[in-house]
Amino acid sequence: MLFLLTGCIGLNVNAVPTQDIYADDRDTREYKGKVQFAVVGGVRGAIPGEQARYAATPDTEAAIVADISDAVQAKQVEFVVFTGDVVGGSTTAEWKGFSEDWRPVISGSEVPDAGKLRVRVTPVAGMSDRAGDDRLKGFGAAFPGVGADIGYNRVATWYAFDIAVGKAKWRMMVLDSAKASLGSRWDEEMAWIPKALAGDYDGLLVFMHDPMWTLAQDAVSDRDEGPSELLAAVDDATKIGALKAVFSGASHTNEVFLPSGRFGELYVGAGSAGSPADTLKRWGRVGEEDLKLEPIYDLALMKEFGYWVEPKKIPEALQEKARGDGEWKGFDAEIDAAAMPVQGWWNVALEGDDMTLSFRMVGADLKLKTLYSVNYDSKDGWKIGR
Repeated sequence: MLFLLTGCIGLNVNAVPTQDIYADDRDTREYKGKVQFAVVGGVRGAIPGEQARYAATPDTEAAIVADISDAVQAKQVEFVVFTGDVVGGSTTAEWKGFSEDWRPVISGSEVPDAGKLRVRVTPVAGMSDRAGDDRLKGFGAAFPGVGADIGYNRVATWYAFDIAVGKAKWRMMVLDSAKASLGSRWDEEMAWIPKALAGDYDGLLVFMHDPMWTLAQDAVSDRDEGPSELLAAVDDATKIGALKAVFSGASHTNEVFLPSGRFGELYVGAGSAGSPADTLKRWGRVGEEDLKLEPIYDLALMKEFGYWVEPKKIPEALQEKARGDGEWKGFDAEIDAAAMPVQGWWNVALEGDDMTLSFRMVGADLKLKTLYSVNYDSKDGWKIGR
């Protein structure tokens, strides 16, 4: 029988493998020196209707899992943040598949590989994670103990904790941007934000599924105005300049924006680490705003694109589309996912009140390399590296 107590077809919460949570709501984790963690988004497989829209990218997720596992063994990743869409739908089979795929990296109920270190997880609820499961019973079963305490045996998909690094303290805030799906719980989340941002901290990082800004072809910026409402509440409740970066998923690619300059917030779209990749515009109009990728990130992508042309036999039309020239001149340039899917993971390093982000991208040969890095200096703001 597939209908099992949860009210969700195909979901048996008692059979869902569990993953270990890195930090409970209001916890503090302390480190004497630098601490590093991974940010990963979009690890689910294709869902019905996507095969024609997205490029097929088999084996990408396995390559990323192996790369993060190597970083864990080297003590370069302390925990993993998933920005949502870890399953294609909330069924027992999907949750088992996720757990098996990420067993080399994430500690939990699944048996580890002999002699291999594993780390804990900080999950963000994604759109497909709640498919057929509005109350997120599967999410709560996969990540037991997640979220702030909201009572009545309900799963809270928002929580906050601190990481103390030397003399600096970072507030880590996980939010649920699914305004339409949450219903009355949206008001609970909004009321919780000021309480969660009370106290002293030097920097604030926000993680949510839906992007405030995206240039991914089939993604939506500020869906249902949920992200903008959340960030407005965050701005009202914290001191000026505390918010350093906002991480999101949902975009099925990886992108970076710095719309307010070197002392503003960095927006990181961590949306594909194995899920079918989406085409990424390099610039375009989003609502009433002109938006473009962070320039050095854009240059790094185009340099990498050049390495894909010959081994992947990329047609001239897709090369012109990426460059915005030839037959594509006058249109917004796009890196077509059929030519080069922008997939990988982000390594975030906190050292005192400074931060470094590095993007590890999957190459044409399925090997990963650091494509781009950006550093936040507490005195000089954002400084772009490689």
